[in-house]
Amino acid sequence: MKKTSCLITLFIILGFSFHKYYVSTSLFEFKEHSGSLQITLKICKDDFIKLINKKYDIDLENKELKGSVETKSKISEYLLSNLIIHFDDKKQELLYLGFEENNEMFTFYLELENVLSFISIKLENTILFDLFDQQLNIIHLKKDNKKRSFISRKDSFITSFDF
Repeated sequence: MKKTSCLITLFIILGFSFHKYYVSTSLFEFKEHSGSLQITLKICKDDFIKLINKKYDIDLENKELKGSVETKSKISEYLLSNLIIHFDDKKQELLYLGFEENNEMFTFYLELENVLSFISIKLENTILFDLFDQQLNIIHLKKDNKKRSFISRKDSFITSFDF
């Protein structure tokens, strides 16, 4: 009986407490056949709209503004300044390809072409940290048959992997 009442109480407390989670996911995938690193980044649409509005005073919900050259440039600027990659301590220049809008998510595509061999990779992901202190960025890295994962937090946003 005590166990049942404790479970009901816990359910009621959890049901009335509201906590929003701020999470993005990214996949860094090496494509050996093309010699590239392809990056897919998924971010909650509401959070990214809020960020772009606050940072650049651009309303991404406005269809005309969403497709404008200026908006695409600002999105690219933001992503490229908050997603940084080093191979063997040498910074790499990413190429922003574009984005898709899926239900409640934006999916962004970036690429690094002509990837040469390297021993270590260092990733810095500070996306949305300037908006949410609780933001978590889940990073998945795939190369050959190896897969590594890391959670980037505001106080720990750099990760390194050796291959």
